[in-house]
Amino acid sequence: MTETDFLSLLNRIDFPRRYWELCDRVHSTPSGHANLGRKADILAAFAEAGVTARYDSRDRSFEFEEELIGGLTWSGLFVKQRHGVELMIFGTSKDATVGSNFAVLAYNAKRLADPDFERSPFGGGPPPYPRPAPGSDAAAMREVVKQHVDLVRMIKDELRQQPTA
Repeated sequence: MTETDFLSLLNRIDFPRRYWELCDRVHSTPSGHANLGRKADILAAFAEAGVTARYDSRDRSFEFEEELIGGLTWSGLFVKQRHGVELMIFGTSKDATVGSNFAVLAYNAKRLADPDFERSPFGGGPPPYPRPAPGSDAAAMREVVKQHVDLVRMIKDELRQQPTA
């Protein structure tokens, strides 16, 4: 699967809209605090979503839902950064990697469908690469984790529908 094929697949499930709606719903105001939830709380949120995530302390990431589909091993990756979270999906093999963070995928998919599309903070528009911002709100963090799992599963469901070469 090429990156263009993957972006087309994301458009078929209306991924850009779904992701941007999540960012709009979960957007705390910066408080100067970097308390984005403890590892145990995030793992508990994954468990509530029916997922066992593997934590990697090197980059404070949680990998989940690893599955071989179409010759690539796909998995979701949730990264707890100092001042926010990064939601990702990747498909990898020894010869290729497809995927990225959700912010880039949403923008690139929308641009593939409409080359004139632009998100820009200039002129009062939305930022081009938003992220959900749960801040220190535990319920908001649970929602972000659940929605990330739901989006990864939706993408993988669509991947399974693709004809194999």
